[in-house]
Amino acid sequence: MTEQQEVQPNAATPAAPVLEPKNNKNRSGALIGGIAILLALGLTGGLYLHGQQNAVAQQAELNALKQQLAEVTGKLDQNNSKDAEQLAALGKSQQQLQDALDGLQHRVLDLNDKRPNDWMLAESEYLVRMAGRKLWLEHDIISAITLLGNADERIKALNDPSLMPIRKALAEDITKLKGMPRVDREGLTLKLAALSDQIELLPLSTVSMPQAKAEPDQAVSTDPVEWESNLKKNWVKFTENFITIRRRDGAVEALLSPQQEIFLRENLKTKLLQAQLAVYREQQALYEDSLDKAQRWLTQYFDTDNSATQYMQSELDKLKGEQIQFDYPDQFKTQAMLEQVLTERLQRILAGN
Repeated sequence: MTEQQEVQPNAATPAAPVLEPKNNKNRSGALIGGIAILLALGLTGGLYLHGQQNAVAQQAELNALKQQLAEVTGKLDQNNSKDAEQLAALGKSQQQLQDALDGLQHRVLDLNDKRPNDWMLAESEYLVRMAGRKLWLEHDIISAITLLGNADERIKALNDPSLMPIRKALAEDITKLKGMPRVDREGLTLKLAALSDQIELLPLSTVSMPQAKAEPDQAVSTDPVEWESNLKKNWVKFTENFITIRRRDGAVEALLSPQQEIFLRENLKTKLLQAQLAVYREQQALYEDSLDKAQRWLTQYFDTDNSATQYMQSELDKLKGEQIQFDYPDQFKTQAMLEQVLTERLQRILAGN
């Protein structure tokens, strides 16, 4: 009770209003501090919770990466295993190939030691094939005969009685080729070229006017009996002052212009050039047709009485009688026989006999 009395102020004392604001400030500070503590606790809890969640997520990602790494490692181990198996298989195949190559080399060496003459037989077969190409592609009979003769010399050097049928077939093929007619293609083309060079010197045919008929005597007779003849003569003299008529027998052809003459000579040269090409291509019909047209133009447009024209006509007649196309044998008997013998010997070698 005493303390309460001491605390009570006088009516005139202004102490009570001063104490009330101090209590309010203390309460406000305590409230703010509590709020701050709560906020700190909440923030700390949130950070902890967020960190915990991140840790869990990171752990899950780490586990996933570990699993992927394990899978990749497993696949790599599998691939390495497969690669090792493939390398082993390749090594085995390579060894087999090497063994086969060694065996083949031994067989080749054995072939060189035991049957060296088989190479000469293969060379003979090659010569026969070359002879066929010369004959069928180039129509060169002389070269074909030479190549067949070389093949026969090599087979003869083998001294093998089992090859006598091949030598007999070679002799028949050579005899058949020697019996065929020969064509001097170079000689024919050179003759045609020489004739072509002479075309510029050939004279063209000129117009030859026939002699005019002698005019009858137009003198007037004094004999009265010939009055009718005198009348005709006077009439002829009278008409001569207006028109003159003279009769000539024979056809007269117009001369060629200079340009036409150039074309004519060039066309004649072209025909002789076609004949040269036909010789190399063995085109008998084209060859004869070209020479026929050349002869016809010579007779029609050039002076046939000139010695140069007559010489060219005679040479074209000789050339036209040449045979430039022939029937060649389809194949040689020797070719198939040599191929068969070589195949049989090769099979025996590969079989190890």
